[in-house]
Amino acid sequence: MNDKEKLLSVEDLKIHFPTDEGIVKAVDGVSFDLEAGKTLGIVGESGCGKSTVGKGILNILEKPGRIVGGSIYWNSDGNKVDLAAINPNSPTMRSVRGSEIALVFQEPMTSFSPVHSVGNQIIEMIMLHKDMNKKEAKEWAMELFDMVGIPNASTRVNNYAHEFSGGLRQRAMIAMAISCEPKLLIADEPTTALDVTTQAQILDLLQELQQKHQMAMILITHNLGVVAEVCDDVSVMYLGRGAEKGPVDSIFHDSKHPYTKGLLESIPSINSAQGERLKSIVGTIPAPFNRPNGCTFHPRCPSSIKGVCDTYTPKYLPLNNEEKVSCFLHHDPEKEVV
Repeated sequence: MNDKEKLLSVEDLKIHFPTDEGIVKAVDGVSFDLEAGKTLGIVGESGCGKSTVGKGILNILEKPGRIVGGSIYWNSDGNKVDLAAINPNSPTMRSVRGSEIALVFQEPMTSFSPVHSVGNQIIEMIMLHKDMNKKEAKEWAMELFDMVGIPNASTRVNNYAHEFSGGLRQRAMIAMAISCEPKLLIADEPTTALDVTTQAQILDLLQELQQKHQMAMILITHNLGVVAEVCDDVSVMYLGRGAEKGPVDSIFHDSKHPYTKGLLESIPSINSAQGERLKSIVGTIPAPFNRPNGCTFHPRCPSSIKGVCDTYTPKYLPLNNEEKVSCFLHHDPEKEVV
């Protein structure tokens, strides 16, 4: 993929949270590229830094979190800008946020203001980024409600968040996110806490909107079934670092990193024998202030090389034009730890 094809290019991103106990390295070296119209899945266990990457791209990190290293190159209409290097409150960042890059939050109930109608919040967003008066913005908001499958749009546009079910709140959140027709939609666990039928409807809706508007999408999730269904490429994270990245087929059928293999083996299978126990990855994610030396996954890794994985930190290096992996099983330790 050449630079002209890259809509977004994240290079060695580092996001830290200084605390009284020490520095929490929420994101500690993540890299990936995304083409226009494609979908990238970011997967990993809870606490691996997936959501922080999404918020970091838009520079809406909770304090005291901040980007301490790396780049986030946004290539819009031929203008390439490093979002990691500009002030979060600058006019450039404000013009990108919401208008060119939009975020569907993990929990829509806490994302909408409880004291303003959902419609008013969407109308305000539209008027902020688009050249529309209030009447035009309201008409567009109602059209968006129809588009995302919210019935009785003319009435529902005046309702408050607590008057929506979980599925309708998620649809309203998506309506707000696409209101300015962004080039990139970041969906952070868009189907969390929804029943299976509603989950399928939301995923179908996202794919339909993506095709209609030719937008790229980053899907942040721990649900590998969802990833297999909707993603073109997958980036696997562990403890804030990139573990493996590649096309969805190679990740699922020829994964390279032991952590990725462990995640895939833990998925329930319809071919499992009755009473057969599910496989799991041994141990748990280490505490943020007790990160292991060397490869952070080595205490849980069945393929750990003693004297190497527990001593040296593997670099996140390409295997070929499409795949990257951070593992000494695939890269020569002697060349990496000079």
